[in-house]
Amino acid sequence: MGPLIRLRTRMPKRLAMLLLCLLAPVASAQDEEEKPSLSPDKKWAFRFVEEQPAIVRAESGEVVLKLQGEDSALTAETGKVLWAPDSRRLAFNYRAGGRYYTCAVYELAGSEWKVLPDLESNTPQVEKIIARAEQRDRKRLGVTKTAYRRRISDEWRVRRWIDVDSFEALAISSGSVIVDKKTEDVDYIGGAVLLTVKCDNKGGWKIARLRELSDADLEKLSKETEE
Repeated sequence: MGPLIRLRTRMPKRLAMLLLCLLAPVASAQDEEEKPSLSPDKKWAFRFVEEQPAIVRAESGEVVLKLQGEDSALTAETGKVLWAPDSRRLAFNYRAGGRYYTCAVYELAGSEWKVLPDLESNTPQVEKIIARAEQRDRKRLGVTKTAYRRRISDEWRVRRWIDVDSFEALAISSGSVIVDKKTEDVDYIGGAVLLTVKCDNKGGWKIARLRELSDADLEKLSKETEE
């Protein structure tokens, strides 16, 4: 049996759920050009302008905000906006690399759109939770702490707005390690965290809740995504 077949047959439930979440439907640039994503108040729209993601005034088409990742072809293929219920904030999810998805959150301050502090670089506690989850996997598999980890995928994504000030985000990291050097057989390690984030109306935010996700949690989220 070749390595590729072995990888597929050994895929555990956890990784299967991670990949289901990762492969959530995304809008293409062509789709957004044909059907711009309007804000709830109909004042703003998400469009690709010259293949770059932007927020424009719905009536005039004037660009008021260029979103992060505008120089990436992957962004144009995968970028998607989630509007807060009152249209004062938005989350932009996009693919920034072959195995990397990320997000940015913006809010309307007066008459100007501004980006909020980055989620990934400002939540070290999430990194610690995922690191602990991966260490448990290594222990379960009998793999040392220093064994090489091949990245499969990393994702930071806003799932939904809970209310006008709060949103729910998902952080996922998955990788593979060799568990048998003779056969080069591999298995998977990784972790996932669900964050509840509350904006402070001062250009910042704080973490209201962090929860490590179990296999059952991931399965539930993947079903919600499919729906």
